[in-house]
Amino acid sequence: CVGYGQGSSVMEGSNGPCMSLFLQWVKLVLGSTIKAYLSSPLCMALLPLAFGVGFGFWMGRRSRSTSVNDASAKGDSVGKQTKESWSNVLVSHLSQLNQWLSLQLFLILVFLDPRKCYKSNGMSSLFEDDRDEKTRTELRSMKTKMESGVEPHCVPRHIAVIMDGNRRYGNAKYGNATQGHWDGSKTLMEFSKWCQSEGVRILTVYAFSTENWDRDPAEVAALMSIFCKYCDELRVEAVERGIRIHVLATEEEKIPEDVRKGVDRMVEETKHCGEFTMNICLSYGGRGEIVNACKSIASDVRSGILDVDQIGEVDVQKRMLTGNYCDPDIIIRTSGEERLSNFLLWQVAYSEFFFLKKQWPELQKEDLLEVIRTFAHGRKRRYGK
Repeated sequence: CVGYGQGSSVMEGSNGPCMSLFLQWVKLVLGSTIKAYLSSPLCMALLPLAFGVGFGFWMGRRSRSTSVNDASAKGDSVGKQTKESWSNVLVSHLSQLNQWLSLQLFLILVFLDPRKCYKSNGMSSLFEDDRDEKTRTELRSMKTKMESGVEPHCVPRHIAVIMDGNRRYGNAKYGNATQGHWDGSKTLMEFSKWCQSEGVRILTVYAFSTENWDRDPAEVAALMSIFCKYCDELRVEAVERGIRIHVLATEEEKIPEDVRKGVDRMVEETKHCGEFTMNICLSYGGRGEIVNACKSIASDVRSGILDVDQIGEVDVQKRMLTGNYCDPDIIIRTSGEERLSNFLLWQVAYSEFFFLKKQWPELQKEDLLEVIRTFAHGRKRRYGK
């Protein structure tokens, strides 16, 4: 008896995982089938109708077969014929009832969404509209992780970058300044990924200043051509990673039409994204931004909208191109230069500055991690207190 009991337990142990796997497979297949069926209005409408037609056809054939048998059995008693005729009438009524019920079910499935019924029960996970989006978000979070080791509340919310050194890098490596700008655009994509993975919420980059229009026309034309192509690549990347893009310009009228169209499309198609924000300063100057804010205030005073005695910092701040965002916590400039070059002059009042020796295309993730660690552990902003 003991031996038999041991053998029985072994069999149960071996069949348990197989049965569990089989049940999971059945559940997956059944759930996928139900989800596919309920996600197709055409299937929901046609399947009940097909079932009704098939059932009615089967009942009709049975009724006709019974009638033939009745006609051939002429020698039977009158009582038996009467009983079978009642049976035929019952079958006919049942067939009509089935057709009516099938029609009602068809109408119910057309005008109602049965997925709501399932959501009220335990199968809601099969029909969550945002389940795929949740899965994509989870996968994105798995691909990247925080490597700085900094507590989330100590991570800078807003980083601004002066991407300097593209020309020098291109000339030194390729003998071609334009190629340096191409490599710089690739670095920007990677840099935004690094910021996003470390918990930074906003990235503002200095792409093209108002003073850059004074460069050689051939170089300016090459930069605008690069920016046109870059808009398409960045737009696709941004949509995939949930990045909302804004383009900040103080002299927008100087931007070529083809570039402006690419910018408008990029901004429009990413406006629904909310995981990360990237501000691209194009044809931008910090002084011009302040001048434009002053013009706006003067116009409101002249129109009677604003009292001159009530003008304060808040009135200027909300007229800045970055008025909807917090000021940068960190300003990074590459290439070894140590100046602002007319970048975010109003917003950097209490920003921490980091001047890196590397050219912008040479930047690595470890450089950003070191900046974040230094900001979190080595810098203390007291705001004058």
